[in-house]
Amino acid sequence: MATMTIRTTVAFDPATVARWERLAKRWGVSKSEALRRALESAENQRPQASGPGGLPTLDEIARMSPLEALEALRANPPITADQGEQWRNELRETREDFSRRP
Repeated sequence: MATMTIRTTVAFDPATVARWERLAKRWGVSKSEALRRALESAENQRPQASGPGGLPTLDEIARMSPLEALEALRANPPITADQGEQWRNELRETREDFSRRP
């Protein structure tokens, strides 16, 4: 079966063209093949976060394994380190308050 080729035109900025050419040279393939490989690689990667603030959406989380969900949250924490420290301190105080109650 013959391979069908569809020609198309795209517009890239000079820096992207230079990056594309370097990649094709490094891989030892044509620019067309480099673009095909890059597109395939991008398509095979699971999106890290498309929700607000870089967080995965609920639909994305539902499709992830528990490990993938944990990695996504580590890569895009929903709170800052300072907020986390503040929450830990508040929880510690709340636990101490409850432990002192009769």
